[in-house]
Amino acid sequence: MRLFSEGDFRWELNLRRGDAEAFFAPAAVSKELLTEKQRWLDESSKLYLAETSRAQPLVSELWDLALSWRHVSVPDARSRDLRELARRWEPDLLLMDRETLSVAAGCVCFPSSWDLRRAIGRRVSDVHEIVPRLNHQVGPQIERFLTQLQPGKAFCRENWSLTRTSDRNYHPALQRCRLDDAVTIQELHLRVEQQVFTALHSGLLMGIRIAICPLKDLAAIPQVWRNFRDKLRTMPDDVAIYKSMHAARGRIIHEMDRFESSLDG
Repeated sequence: MRLFSEGDFRWELNLRRGDAEAFFAPAAVSKELLTEKQRWLDESSKLYLAETSRAQPLVSELWDLALSWRHVSVPDARSRDLRELARRWEPDLLLMDRETLSVAAGCVCFPSSWDLRRAIGRRVSDVHEIVPRLNHQVGPQIERFLTQLQPGKAFCRENWSLTRTSDRNYHPALQRCRLDDAVTIQELHLRVEQQVFTALHSGLLMGIRIAICPLKDLAAIPQVWRNFRDKLRTMPDDVAIYKSMHAARGRIIHEMDRFESSLDG
């Protein structure tokens, strides 16, 4: 599994060529995803949707792209706004201004413990300041990649985290049950944030999908299971705190060891 290669924990981009049109295409669980996404937008759109004054050209171009891919139906002319597009399109998305590399607009209904309101209008490097060691290890690579990305090209990558439930929406405002030193292997879920990046003529588009599975499923691939455990063991404390797993890390490793022993026995 590409995400958990051998070696100690460190931030990595691990970019590879992707297909933005396929990424944004309807998935097998399309109806379920859109129903949940629409519910969150109806309940509190201010938590999940935001735009700056530079967003309109990007949103307009994004509508054209979505229609050209035949992923969404033609809207009423008055409703070509970001909210309407977000209600029709499964993936979460961020739009970035090419000149400033700042977040110009976004709709993120399934965030992995972060708040769009703290990112909107800020440069990507400033948004990442809260992430320990990330700018130092891969910041220049990120900026170079985004600056050089051209329309028609797409690249993808993944991030990962651990959660105590299989909920898609982990917005901080929801105060989901946190990991602690009493967590069990049955509660642990691996959360993978799948990302795609492509360029528009007026900016940059990032798409996000969330994949969740029980952590114990990784044990089906023993090398990946061991690699993941090594990532946990070697993760710096400040990164573990950022990922909300510092208090639970020893317990998680213990639970993994015990589960592995049960398979051997």
